Amino acid sequence: MTTPRARLAAMIEDLERNPRVQLLEAAVAPPTPPSDIELAVRLAHGRLPNGVEAFYREVGAVRLRWRHTVPELLHDDLSDQGLINLLPLREVFADWYGVTWHSPQDQEYRPVKPFDMFVPEACAAFVPPLDSVHYHYFGEELYDTGYSFDAYLERLLASRGYWYWPQTLCRELEESTEVTAFRRAMPVIFPDYDDALFRPMRR
Repeated sequence: MTTPRARLAAMIEDLERNPRVQLLEAAVAPPTPPSDIELAVRLAHGRLPNGVEAFYREVGAVRLRWRHTVPELLHDDLSDQGLINLLPLREVFADWYGVTWHSPQDQEYRPVKPFDMFVPEACAAFVPPLDSVHYHYFGEELYDTGYSFDAYLERLLASRGYWYWPQTLCRELEESTEVTAFRRAMPVIFPDYDDALFRPMRR
């Protein structure tokens, strides 16, 4: 069975070999210290979402940034890029009060825990006590993808973090500009693209 760390290394190597991609940053941090895992378990009230501990025992954090170089698809802005920012585990389950979601109706705080903060204004996150991954646009949108952490990681690797790709997993965002651009660009940039991976989960 291929480890998460090996799969990340293979993805980075694939990007380095791709003639349609310029790799700008790739860093995979050493495994998470046991003390940080123990702290995260306490902060998560005794249980981490399925798959999280196994991943972080292999990987401390991930930062990846690349841009495609396909002339007919270029916008000359951030939407030409792939971005992954898997946060250290102790940050994921820290106190995000005042940073993440507040309901515009009643200002009720929701304990959104970002783990892939691919851009400063949006992320993939956990919303305890649910295991499923949510897409969160800070202070405005929160959508449950229904996908587990392991299923998210599978799609993260296949997407290589291309611009706002988590929106493809949200039924509410199927017609968004970002999703339309993703489906147009990915098969050109990555010939192994599998569109079936990037669909909202059937409920």
